[in-house]
Amino acid sequence: MKIGVLAGTKKDTMMGVNILKKNNYTNLEVIENTKTPSEQTLFQISSEEYKEKIISEHIEHLKGKDCRNLFVYCNSLSAAVDFDKLAKKYDINIVTPLHVYKNLAKNVKNVVILTANAQGLSGIEKVMFEANENINIIGITLLDMVKDIELGLDPILISEKFNFNVLAKYINSLEIEKVILGCTHFPYILDNLTGKLTKNIEVVDPSSHMLSLIGEK
Repeated sequence: MKIGVLAGTKKDTMMGVNILKKNNYTNLEVIENTKTPSEQTLFQISSEEYKEKIISEHIEHLKGKDCRNLFVYCNSLSAAVDFDKLAKKYDINIVTPLHVYKNLAKNVKNVVILTANAQGLSGIEKVMFEANENINIIGITLLDMVKDIELGLDPILISEKFNFNVLAKYINSLEIEKVILGCTHFPYILDNLTGKLTKNIEVVDPSSHMLSLIGEK
């Protein structure tokens, strides 16, 4: 099975590649949509026509390489483009983090979502509210943290710079069930955050759930 891997920048694209390779998917076609997190944010707020044109070109390239599966490893990109529409148009199986969040929302009441930017947060909120109109969502955006992850800053230094002790104290004070890593960069700091949260709060990394959807949709 050949799988296309698409994400916002080289960093999260390679994170997606590494996840697939660790799970024995090795026949991969790799596409990075932009060069930096800031460029990716600008892409996401551009016109719907422009975004669809660029992503359609990526999909046509993949189909020309005999690729029938696309693994979109970027939350905010997934929220900015109607990938379900493009999947039908081009007859290609597309898996995004939003498919995971939609399923997850059916069984939770209170969640915190950590995202890169407001575009990503808005898209995640939309699919979760569509699945569960009674869900309570608290959203936090951390684009500067994404930039530091792109630079390869040590996770311990990131946790200090963004004061994970205070962040965790705030999250622990809420009556929530899950913290959702709504940015595909954030597994980079997963252990540093999880260790500061109370044990009854589950931190959700969508990547493992995405793997289960490859070839199913």
